Amino acid sequence: MATFVLVHGSWGGGWVWDRLRPLLESAGHTVLTPTLTGLAERQELSSPDVGLGVHAREVAELLESEGVEDAILVGHSYGGMVITGVAALVPDRVGQVVYADAFAPVTGESAFTMLPWLEKAFAESPGPAEWEVAALDPGLLGADDEAAAWLASRMTPMPRLTHEEPLGPGSEEALAGKAVTYIYCADQALFTDIAASAEKRGFRVVALRDITHVGLLTSPHVLERELLNLV
Repeated sequence: MATFVLVHGSWGGGWVWDRLRPLLESAGHTVLTPTLTGLAERQELSSPDVGLGVHAREVAELLESEGVEDAILVGHSYGGMVITGVAALVPDRVGQVVYADAFAPVTGESAFTMLPWLEKAFAESPGPAEWEVAALDPGLLGADDEAAAWLASRMTPMPRLTHEEPLGPGSEEALAGKAVTYIYCADQALFTDIAASAEKRGFRVVALRDITHVGLLTSPHVLERELLNLV
């Protein structure tokens, strides 16, 4: 049986996988859903110094402390930045990498450089502290009323550095020998260009129809099917 490590995106926490996790576990798999520093129940640890590097290191340390080998890393949205960094740090503990409508950076890229409009959107959504960003309206990302209410009720601000900090070196070499899948929501233009870049890099690309960026979380059977197809 596989070990899935699911990494959430901006303003989320391990809770975003509450609807997917039991589906994978019922199929007999182990599922880890860490909450990144500074978010959700770990919000009190937020600081101006919490960025991509911090998040990649802590997930890498989780794999080591749990003795995980051959992990299937899954990153949604910003989580794609994190899992790319994890693969560079502990390549021997990673078997597959899955980007779920997510950033798929190369060395030197940040979330802001990959989606330049995001920096302006973040500037227009200040958080409680000057270095934080408040959650964007989930409805802007394709959530219906029920989904938007579920997400908005638990989203927390996050440090801006997470999206400013560029990816460090080593990920290209780490991913070169691994099975990498890029899943994107083809009816929503959010990550279309990144999906095209992923295809050029030789990743297996899966285009999903009739589901949105946040629908992958709120209606998890589609993502469940794609993940179970990998094992």
